[in-house]
Amino acid sequence: MQRADADDDMTLLHRVRRGDDEAFTTLYRRVAPNARSAARHIVRDADVADDLVHDAFYQTLRAVRSGHGPTDSFGAYILATVKRLAYRHALVQRRMTCTDDNTLWERLIAPPAFHSPQTDLVAAAWASLPSRWRSVLWLIEVDRYSPAELAPGMKMTANAVSSLATRARGALRSAYLAQLQEA
Repeated sequence: MQRADADDDMTLLHRVRRGDDEAFTTLYRRVAPNARSAARHIVRDADVADDLVHDAFYQTLRAVRSGHGPTDSFGAYILATVKRLAYRHALVQRRMTCTDDNTLWERLIAPPAFHSPQTDLVAAAWASLPSRWRSVLWLIEVDRYSPAELAPGMKMTANAVSSLATRARGALRSAYLAQLQEA
């Protein structure tokens, strides 16, 4: 990108921060083809790549409108966001197994052969937590989102999300110990 284009992108980005939708449309038209190409190299599915590009632009627009997001290099920011989303999508797809074998499905959903009393204690401790704490723990510990990724959707800062998760972990630990003492 030439210096004049970069200066123009910064001007457009400044206009987007003030609520100018046309400026965002111009940035979208400039950057979307490169973002789509980057996504297609990772996910190999054109429709999924398009969805990831749209999601990246949506997340970026929300960040910019809330006073966050890129301040100077809009294109690089979008590419980094698209790549992060594409790698996450690819990781999830690798974990999925498609099969027509009903016996495999039944084995996967069958209750475990070994059931321990500890499982019940953990389940009871988990159920005792408020839904917000269960949600943040699930998103961070199971789905592997970072606090920074969750912050915009929760309308919190990344530090606040991290603090919430720490409190939730402590509450789960305390609830488990309480269940253990009762047993």
